[in-house]
Amino acid sequence: MNIARWTSRPQSAGDDGDFRYDVLRSSKTGIRLVQLQPGTGNKAISINLIESYVTGTGRVPYDALSYTWGSGNRDKNIFCNGKRLPVTRTLWEALNRFRSTSEELTLWIDQICIAQDWLKERSAQVQLMGEIFKGARKVLVWLGDDYDDSRAGMQLAQQLLHISLYQQVSGLGPSDLETHGLPRQGHKRWKALAQILRRPWFWRTWIVQEVVLNPHVDLVLGTNSLTWEELERVVALLDGPLPRVWQIDQAITASELPFSRINRIRLRHQKLIATAVAPLQSGQTFDTSSQQQDQVYSEPQSYDADADDAPDLLDLLLMSRDLGATDPRDKVYALLGLGNHDIYPDYTMSPESVFSEFALHTIGLVTARIERETSTQGLAPSDHTLRCDTREVRRALVLMSCAGRHNQSLKLPSWVPDWTTNLRSRPLVFGLNLFGQRHRRFSAGGDRLGVLDWSPDSGLQLCGKLFDTVLATGNVRLDQDLLAASSATAHERIAAWWQEAQHISHTRIVRSPGSTGFTDAFELMRRSLSICKHGYYDPRSPNHHSSNPQRRNSLLDETDITAQPGHSALHTLTLGPTRGRVVFVTATGWVGIAPHGTQAGDVAFVIVGADAPFILRPCGSDAYEIIGECYVQGIMSGEAMEMDWLGVVDIMIR
Repeated sequence: MNIARWTSRPQSAGDDGDFRYDVLRSSKTGIRLVQLQPGTGNKAISINLIESYVTGTGRVPYDALSYTWGSGNRDKNIFCNGKRLPVTRTLWEALNRFRSTSEELTLWIDQICIAQDWLKERSAQVQLMGEIFKGARKVLVWLGDDYDDSRAGMQLAQQLLHISLYQQVSGLGPSDLETHGLPRQGHKRWKALAQILRRPWFWRTWIVQEVVLNPHVDLVLGTNSLTWEELERVVALLDGPLPRVWQIDQAITASELPFSRINRIRLRHQKLIATAVAPLQSGQTFDTSSQQQDQVYSEPQSYDADADDAPDLLDLLLMSRDLGATDPRDKVYALLGLGNHDIYPDYTMSPESVFSEFALHTIGLVTARIERETSTQGLAPSDHTLRCDTREVRRALVLMSCAGRHNQSLKLPSWVPDWTTNLRSRPLVFGLNLFGQRHRRFSAGGDRLGVLDWSPDSGLQLCGKLFDTVLATGNVRLDQDLLAASSATAHERIAAWWQEAQHISHTRIVRSPGSTGFTDAFELMRRSLSICKHGYYDPRSPNHHSSNPQRRNSLLDETDITAQPGHSALHTLTLGPTRGRVVFVTATGWVGIAPHGTQAGDVAFVIVGADAPFILRPCGSDAYEIIGECYVQGIMSGEAMEMDWLGVVDIMIR
């Protein structure tokens, strides 16, 4: 029996005029497709809904539509198999734009092709969405109708594309604009292009999967269009070359466009598919760009030493953390088609349950690896530890560094990341190099993991050293909200943070044990973290090689809130270690920085194997909550693990 194509069953005579879905005949591989009927002008939009499947030689060819749902209100009507079907305004606009005057167009559209109110079907179809977008002839992206002077912005994009294609220019600076007949920086045409590249579509989590899995992507805005590769060329002129190191941190530069971040994932995925070989080891590089530029990526050895071909789901979650999703569960589910995992969508679960299950899955991989290795060596699990550069261990440590009450708004265990919020501060586990690192910057807990286990009754079990108790903390907060303020306001807050930090470190303690010789601990910390009274600065350390050229601010940036060369408020408030953190001192005089909100009585705890210490808060008998990572001057290279008077203890994290 050929089940490649059939129309939905007709409605019964007693039905009203509203369309109703029938159950898919194949629950495992079946999908619905939209046949958009020809039409023009004010003629009502009409579609036929047919069934097909995602695999097989007889499946119906289709294009996949990528768009934003907007407000989600279905306040526009179309006709589906002769019945009324409400859709969102943004989808109605897309259908009106793409319908032909004479030919039928076959599309896959999530809003129509999935019975969204049927949770079981919705879960099953989301599981197939990677295959759906991969199997489409192309992906049609609807950026919306013309507004915000978008025609002028698209004209400028076409001009930049021409420069890239025919004048062999790979990057533009403000001094190059007049030479190429381009408007001055800050001109309304640049602002119009910036508005296009920051339209709501670029901030959707779902688009990562939608554009990464298919090599043919057309972006349509009003009556204009660009391919993904053409827009890639345009953005390369604006932002400069891509970094050479694949970095799991979402932030490569302070002002990176969402397009650039998604494109990094796309290029990496395409190269892995094209090479079909084992992942690169540290030091190896490969050519990636469709732009025929010398852009390469390599895997950071510290995280992917034994990686498989597909990117890890945690990597993708980190890269897309500040992208939005109407349903919080889709922060995870929208990425499932890109990585290797055994997670299945289940829309009957709450967002809290989805995030907790993912965290447990990540912790469970560590336990499973220990069990595999001990079984082959004939050891008891308690007698075996893993190196911290083991892939599963790195995943678990990165996961915890992105958790903590400091980074949560949902009601979750403190060790579970809340993927609905942006990170209040950049995790110390990522180091400080703007272009990624191939080694651990910090190793406070040594190089082997201690106890890491979970039980439903007591929580997450860890082992480490209760290093010291917090005595005093600062209160001045540096966060990204300041970027919306004036340059003067941003720098005033940075200066206030510095003054408060100096006051606490110099008046609440006499001399910190983290001091050395004639240099006090605060000065050593300042040098180590590359901070000063002006904020975070690029130290131009030996880690910054010529193979990793400095990426300048984009030509789309209207301002550069810089006090002096090398000291940028923009970098301080996005990439700097002081964002979201304050100076603190401990009862025995140690000095460091900790999450804003840390209070007297909290404890600094060094987890065996972790890069950085954590601030914990007692919560009941022998249990703690994670507040977040901290930096303590003098113990970031494993010194605490050599302090024999501090015993290793097991604790429970709730």
